[in-house]
Amino acid sequence: MTRTLISVMVLLGVLAAGHLLIDEKGYLLVAVNNYTIETSLFALGVILIFALLLGSVLLNLASTLWRAFARSRGWLKGRKSKRQQQAFEAALWACINGDDEQLQQALRIADLPDQWQDQQRAMAARVALQQQQPAQALTQLQAMSPESQGQVARLWLEANQGEQALLLLGAQMDEKKVSDNVVASYLEALLQAGQGQQALALIQQRHKQLSWSESRWQQYLQALFAIDENSAQTTFNALPKGLRPLAAPALTQQALRLGQFDAVRGDLLKYLKKGQYQQLAEALQYAGSSDPELRKLIQAALQKQPEQAELLFSLACLANAEGEHELAAKIFDTLAKSPWQALWQQQAEQAYAKTGQFDKAYLLATQ
Repeated sequence: MTRTLISVMVLLGVLAAGHLLIDEKGYLLVAVNNYTIETSLFALGVILIFALLLGSVLLNLASTLWRAFARSRGWLKGRKSKRQQQAFEAALWACINGDDEQLQQALRIADLPDQWQDQQRAMAARVALQQQQPAQALTQLQAMSPESQGQVARLWLEANQGEQALLLLGAQMDEKKVSDNVVASYLEALLQAGQGQQALALIQQRHKQLSWSESRWQQYLQALFAIDENSAQTTFNALPKGLRPLAAPALTQQALRLGQFDAVRGDLLKYLKKGQYQQLAEALQYAGSSDPELRKLIQAALQKQPEQAELLFSLACLANAEGEHELAAKIFDTLAKSPWQALWQQQAEQAYAKTGQFDKAYLLATQ
């Protein structure tokens, strides 16, 4: 631009100088319709030079102003992006720590980046469910994109929208590659909907894909048996062989709850003979009736170990099941001198309530 301007100035200067040398100023006439312009060549050159200089100055000024505006716009955009990123990080940490109050505050301060809008709505739905506001949670879930709705099936279930969860997850289950999270959520939705046969079929097909802990498997299998108590043994036999040892405690609990001691007596006696008192106590807490043979054996074991807490608790469970609540209450008075275990809570409350010791039952219930 500078070279072009200099070249034009030199050319005009040469033209003007040539006319000056021959003592001719030059004459220019421009006629357009009824308008005419008369000037000398030298004056035209000066006008053009000033016009070019003015245009250059205005162009540079406009360029400077545009760059300043672009920088300020980028700064504002960067500041907004940074604020959104900070809000997202705060919401994420609050969600990880289970701090719903901090999570709600972080979501209220600023919207998250566009690519995290679905996650923001999912976290807002989680907070609403924690605050017993299912309608508000449902609004947030429905605002999510269809692709993301299937990723939060657990929230749909908590919002009492089991049919919607099954619909979303069913579509994902038809895909070639299905994640462990989708399979787990689909199984949970089937169990909540009481569809035991479909849940059993899913376990048979996908159990190798799910690398769950023993406690988690036991939780799901117990829910599976609870759908139809009368077919628990049939369901157990239909499970893959690798899962049957994990399902045995749930089957035992189900049988004890129904008073079917004959079906599980062998397992309970095995616990007692091998000194697996914790497993025995965990099973007998569900006893719906007593068993004379097992009770005699537990009493015989207590003669050798009179202060064994799990054996005492097992005897108290059988006493409660047989209606001997005074004996059970005396046992729990003894256990109260030991470090109290959550396992004892329900049976102890039952014994104290049945014997009119409501103050003790109340203290246990409010712990």
